[in-house]
Amino acid sequence: MIKLIVSDLDGTLLGFDKKIKEEDKRAIQLAIENGIDFAVASGRMDIEILEVLKEIEQKAHRVSQNGAYIYTKTDVSLHSAAFEPDIARQIYKEAKQLEAIVLVCNENTNFIEEMNEHVSELQKRLFYGLCEVPNMSGTIGADILPSKITVLAENEVITSFQQQIMERFGDVVDTFISEPRCLDIMPKNISKGNALRSLMNHLDVQPEETACFGDAFNDIPMFRLTPYSFVMSHAHPDVKKEARYIVDSVSEAVQIILTEINQPNLTQK
Repeated sequence: MIKLIVSDLDGTLLGFDKKIKEEDKRAIQLAIENGIDFAVASGRMDIEILEVLKEIEQKAHRVSQNGAYIYTKTDVSLHSAAFEPDIARQIYKEAKQLEAIVLVCNENTNFIEEMNEHVSELQKRLFYGLCEVPNMSGTIGADILPSKITVLAENEVITSFQQQIMERFGDVVDTFISEPRCLDIMPKNISKGNALRSLMNHLDVQPEETACFGDAFNDIPMFRLTPYSFVMSHAHPDVKKEARYIVDSVSEAVQIILTEINQPNLTQK
């Protein structure tokens, strides 16, 4: 029986317009009404997850920035993590050599060294604007303790840079392609999977009692934790092969949980 549903946001529960489909919203509400706990796991900041939850009109456990931060639905902090400043500075300087947008993120702010027309398009997808910080390298470790560095560029650039970073810093960082043309660089052992494991331990929920929904490479660590993993049908083939179920929407995944996986329990009621 599924007791906990964990959903990714962008590309899964959340559209590029920052909206949730009505059928997905109703599905999450129905799952909660049926006694299933709900969590969100995203590369976004916690304050952005809270904005999404306002639309659902529900409280939820929250895994933000790919697992750097974990909060329960009662706002108890279970985990937080940040880079060693010297490592963050080195990675940032290398990323700035690319033809790319580079964001430095702490828990509640996305920072950028210089605004331009490309950044304006990016801001349309954010719930909170970017904060411009000249001389970013000098600020890292002083005023900013980064928990994530995001590089936005063409896929070929992203793939090459990911390999470069793992070769040089693989003992102290992990990397995830969280969506096309987007590379997230995290402190070592920070992932949605490790965060979900911590949350499950806190809630005393077992892997076979957990279902997770996602669509990107940073969701794979979650998929590997539970036999009930649901991937969106638009996902990359390498992501699809990591999940048990392929679905078109969150509402379809919830329907499978309520009518097939949890059906014996519902029948007993």
